[in-house]
Amino acid sequence: MKTSPVAGVARELGLTLLQPESLKKGGAVDELKELDADVFVVAAYGQIIPKVILDIPKRGALNLHGSLLPKHRGASPIQTAILEGDGATGVTLMVMDEKMDHGPLLSKLVVEIDPEDDYPSLLDKLADSAAQLIVEDLLKFIAGELEAHEQDHDSATYTKILKKKDGLIDWTAEGAESMERRVRAFTPWPGTCTTLARKDGELRLKILWAEAVSKPEQGMKPGQIAVSKDGFPIIAAERGALKLLEVQPDGRRPMSGDAFLRGYPDILA
Repeated sequence: MKTSPVAGVARELGLTLLQPESLKKGGAVDELKELDADVFVVAAYGQIIPKVILDIPKRGALNLHGSLLPKHRGASPIQTAILEGDGATGVTLMVMDEKMDHGPLLSKLVVEIDPEDDYPSLLDKLADSAAQLIVEDLLKFIAGELEAHEQDHDSATYTKILKKKDGLIDWTAEGAESMERRVRAFTPWPGTCTTLARKDGELRLKILWAEAVSKPEQGMKPGQIAVSKDGFPIIAAERGALKLLEVQPDGRRPMSGDAFLRGYPDILA
């Protein structure tokens, strides 16, 4: 167990810190009522917040969501924006209701997604934007200077809770560009991996960084491996091929793709 940065700063500043295991049990509701809060601000919180808590603050509860709502509601908006190849995403400040990412909108900040962005780098960008947005607009909201407007619910899209199996690569099912986005979106969790055939069995391989190649070598079928001119493994996909720049064989440390080939030459047999 590690102390979160938020908890660490709260302790340093002498702020009240509550860390209930559940918002439905124990004294969490009574503790929050004792704060006599004007507004609650929720960010990256993994539990559904019941109405009895949303009704506590005088001016309501606000949420900072990592997408431009109503697009990408739900648990994995940052990963989904990368997966779908969005050119931009952002942060939305909204008034919470009982439904998931459903409440009225207050303000937004747009964040560009660079071609090399992975989940950690995009998360950092969105965190900085969220901090800027709440500093600028929280007092405006309390003063009644921000007008909330209903979302266009008909255009809402939804994301899902990611599972380990989502990182499994099927070389026959999608193109290399989609696979490259999957690697970036699923760093560090759930990660992306594949299984390669060897003379003495199979090797499970995590793909840590990769680059889509428009054309595999002539005659290559999905899942077949070749070597690039600069010595990196290239695996043919349903469309194009994926160049493996950094990998981690099962039970080993991360390594560059060319070092992997030198250590496991039999995968080319």
